[in-house]
Amino acid sequence: MRVNAGLLSQTLDQVQAAIFEPSLWLPTIEAIGRASGALGANIMEPAGRGAFGAALSTENLDDLLEGYVREEWGARDFRAQLLPPLHREGVVLEASFVSREQFDHHEYYKFMRKYGVGDSVLMNISSAKDELYFVLQNSLSEDSPPAADMPHFHAIRTRLLTAMQLARHIDASRIMGMAAAFETSNIGCIFFNRKGLVTLTNPRADALFTGDLRISRGEVRAGSAHETARFSRELKLAIQAPGQSSDTLSAVRLSRAGKRPLIVRFERFGTQLADVFSHSCAMALIEDPDEDMRLKPETLMELFDLTPAETKISLLVASGMSAVDIASRQGTGYETVRSHIRSIFQKTGTGRQSELSALFGKIHL
Repeated sequence: MRVNAGLLSQTLDQVQAAIFEPSLWLPTIEAIGRASGALGANIMEPAGRGAFGAALSTENLDDLLEGYVREEWGARDFRAQLLPPLHREGVVLEASFVSREQFDHHEYYKFMRKYGVGDSVLMNISSAKDELYFVLQNSLSEDSPPAADMPHFHAIRTRLLTAMQLARHIDASRIMGMAAAFETSNIGCIFFNRKGLVTLTNPRADALFTGDLRISRGEVRAGSAHETARFSRELKLAIQAPGQSSDTLSAVRLSRAGKRPLIVRFERFGTQLADVFSHSCAMALIEDPDEDMRLKPETLMELFDLTPAETKISLLVASGMSAVDIASRQGTGYETVRSHIRSIFQKTGTGRQSELSALFGKIHL
């Protein structure tokens, strides 16, 4: 494994483009791997105490990572011993810390050899709130990365750290704009990262979360353990299933003393490949059944040429209700509601629930 300095320099210049177009992150990571002479590259993160998982990887490591998960090496990864020097130095060559005897006989390295993988270069690209490691996997048939290439590896680390900070800052601005739009619609919203931890709430959500409802250490807590577990379970499902449409959102109810339960619906946005570089990847929209939306139906009918039935349904969709719940509430057929929603999206120039809510939030008539 030997770095092609000229190709790597060109590749690192492409990192900035991925900051503004998240779909370019995977090809950019693949290009860094090729320029470094690596078999493949991946980004790892802790999945619990002493355990690791892959946040992003190149396709040529798919078989390796499937075996890694299947045989539960994440819970006993031998490279965990490299974390202290990695935190101190930023970049470490695995071959500098693992003996020839260990490479030849340890069960972990026997497993890696089955997939043609030898030693690796590890880079600490963690931020204050996110522990992440970029790994260049060396081919078993190649010599270990030489110490002379360390400046190149530090250059990769520096560029990735800077890019990730900027990408998250840009994404955070987008998320704050969404939160403000929901606030003007009087809709509470909570945003989450790929680990399911709260990243941002708007004032409306803060006002609704009182008493037994609270956010503690980045996690939503309900008044009962059952509701807390249900919330966590549905949020996890939403995060793992990008591309949900407005009529398939998960929903949970959160009980309140003396009031009707809040209704919470989850929505995933963005792509899983870009999550590692994003501020947030999912949100919860909170409906308060005790408070109606304040927009006047006649305003919507005039602005968007909606029928009376479409107007009523549009307000329910914008408030966070799914097609299934709207059909039940209105006593209307599910397919009829879906047909109305498609017409509403077409007339308003929107394509999903969050866009409709944001649009209605800009209307003050």
